[in-house]
Amino acid sequence: MPQIKEWFLLILGVGLVAVAVQGVFRGWLPNGRNGFKQGAGVYREDQPVGFWFFFCLYFSGGLYVAFYALRLLFGRAAQ
Repeated sequence: MPQIKEWFLLILGVGLVAVAVQGVFRGWLPNGRNGFKQGAGVYREDQPVGFWFFFCLYFSGGLYVAFYALRLLFGRAAQ
């Protein structure tokens, strides 16, 4: 059980990438205080610059966290 942090980070990173990918298909990405409620987000049709900004933020952040977690799991990164 000492690897709980690494697995949690991996799930978190993959989840962020999944949110970014589903945003491309739906045309909506969540942001703000209400989290994943449908009304408080950025729509691709209404705010394209904001949508792609949050897409890049979620996607790159998710990839970074996922690869960092993999490096931790394989012992290649310092804790």
